[in-house]
Amino acid sequence: MKVKVVSNGATFFFLLLLLRSTVYMWRLILILLILAGNPVISLVAQHPSGSNYADKPLRIEIPARSVNETYRIIPCGTNGIIVFFRSQEAADEARTNWYFTCYDTNFQQLWVKSVPLYNDQDYRFHQKGSDTTALLFVHTGKTRNTENAYEILRIVPQNGTLILNTGKLEIGDVVEVFRVHKGRAWLGVNSKGLAGKIVTISLKEGINKNFALGNGSQISVLWLLPDTLSVTVSAIVSRQVSKKSIEYYLVRYDTNGLIRREVLINTQTNDRTLNRVTVTKPDNGIELLLGIYGQGVAASSQKNPSTGESTGLFGVSITNGVQKAINFYNFLELKSADAIVGENDIMALKKKALKKKKSLTEYSLDFSVLLHETIFFNDQSILTAEIYSPQYHTESFTDFDFYGRPYTNSYSVFDGYRFFNAIVAGFDTQGKLLWDNNIEIRNLVSLDLSPKVVTYPNGKELMLCYVSDGKIGSKIIQGNDVIEKLDFTTLDGLYPDDKVLAETKGLLSYWYGNYFLSYGYQEIKNIALENNNKRLVFYFSKLRFEK
Repeated sequence: MKVKVVSNGATFFFLLLLLRSTVYMWRLILILLILAGNPVISLVAQHPSGSNYADKPLRIEIPARSVNETYRIIPCGTNGIIVFFRSQEAADEARTNWYFTCYDTNFQQLWVKSVPLYNDQDYRFHQKGSDTTALLFVHTGKTRNTENAYEILRIVPQNGTLILNTGKLEIGDVVEVFRVHKGRAWLGVNSKGLAGKIVTISLKEGINKNFALGNGSQISVLWLLPDTLSVTVSAIVSRQVSKKSIEYYLVRYDTNGLIRREVLINTQTNDRTLNRVTVTKPDNGIELLLGIYGQGVAASSQKNPSTGESTGLFGVSITNGVQKAINFYNFLELKSADAIVGENDIMALKKKALKKKKSLTEYSLDFSVLLHETIFFNDQSILTAEIYSPQYHTESFTDFDFYGRPYTNSYSVFDGYRFFNAIVAGFDTQGKLLWDNNIEIRNLVSLDLSPKVVTYPNGKELMLCYVSDGKIGSKIIQGNDVIEKLDFTTLDGLYPDDKVLAETKGLLSYWYGNYFLSYGYQEIKNIALENNNKRLVFYFSKLRFEK
């Protein structure tokens, strides 16, 4: 598999877009860069007439003052990409202007528009449709005595149509899931210690309804998805029965909250918790639940299962509303376990289990895991789960006591979440594990818990890739087999001597066909430049992966 840099055939040009705010002016520069070739990247450009030749690939750099600026990107398939950010331009006392820019697939700017949103709102989720992309903005809770308002912004990239729907939630409500289907939006909402609810919005009429997940308290939604053939929604909900026991249900609701179907999921023992779940329908009448589970009393009392620790993977098969099987796979049982944990650690646990006459599955290393949506590939359901851990560093300072004697104070500073591995596993329609593999994640620390690894099907193979420190890491697998080991490709910048000193919030996203987007904040140094030899930018580049 090769990573190819894409160009539209021009030798060099730039486009200036001026976005004014009350404090400063942004200068948006469209630049076609030239990247150095290496064994993984080859320079192939796309000419508008269809002929291919080596040229300068597409890349945009936006000067940034800090990595805390709010630039974000949403790929919209062949409709292009949406780049948006919160400006410092006040629309009125309660609202701030957000700017949205649409580029086509050759990074030609199509339009720029602003939308006023509440001051204490931020972007949370998006959902892509065939020709419309919907974004959800929610109350951040950073200020007091404000209403918990949410807004759904629908964008039609082709013509620049922007439509806004507004609603309100109770204070303390947290939106866990956001879906849009056939002109209706669905919000899965949880509230600590209370029964969660589902909010459904008819986007055309602007009519909002909400209903509780069930009777009682401490009921939470883990997953939901609108049904394609009817105006109903399926959801996985959990009910806290006692301090040591949780029940899980697959439920189908209509728009009035009437339960059309309810399936109790048997987890075999009360000390297992389904921390994260995703559902697919691989065959008629079959619903396959895949996810990560926790084990033990501590797991069942987690305050936030999405950031809690997990023991392994699970698969549940439900046929025509009846559970047929449930399978649990401890991380220690996986064939790729030694690459995740370390062979010496596993051998030590095996010796300990043998000595105490216990099964290896009775032990658990417990990882913090971020779960991807399941994809269907080669008649298998593919689950990707990224392993991470919080990272801190210690800072110290000298202070003086009442008598003037010096002493040292130390405190921990949160750096972000360090991602260090991703598990990829294939399941059959009965929820049985067919194979597992992994990819090591190097030098990737992020302040947000969003997926970093892209799982890209290509023929009978899967390519796993991510961006870190200005490099693309990629590995190609086929089931348990490794076709190509982890390799890194350096993406050069605007000038030949550019050197990436640091990358923050770097992401690699699938775009369309075999095209991808790489983007994030980069601190770049170039001693060959007389001026501006050190710069901070938000960039995005177009890449093509080929075999």
